[in-house]
Amino acid sequence: MFHVNEAKEGRGELTVKDGQMTIHVSLASKKIVNLFPGTAEEAQADGAVLLEPTTDEVTYSDGMTEEVYGFDIPVPVIGEEFDCALVGEKGKWYDHKVKVTDPVKAE
Repeated sequence: MFHVNEAKEGRGELTVKDGQMTIHVSLASKKIVNLFPGTAEEAQADGAVLLEPTTDEVTYSDGMTEEVYGFDIPVPVIGEEFDCALVGEKGKWYDHKVKVTDPVKAE
């Protein structure tokens, strides 16, 4: 299971471009090394295109900064769960459900 970094208040940044939605989430560490928009079984199939991490710097409320992994996840629909598989440092895939809710337009 993955969680959005607490420095980001549990929120990601939703972008809509050319009719496609993507949410960027900064995670809590660098332990999740890839994501896949689908199931763990689909992620392990030949030709599966994995989501590569970005290195994000987050700043916590106490002023401490840390580098963590972030991912740009395609969002098929707002308010409904969708599959997103993850693989950690140990190489084991896990199924996960993601739900994007309450988008707020940036100022």
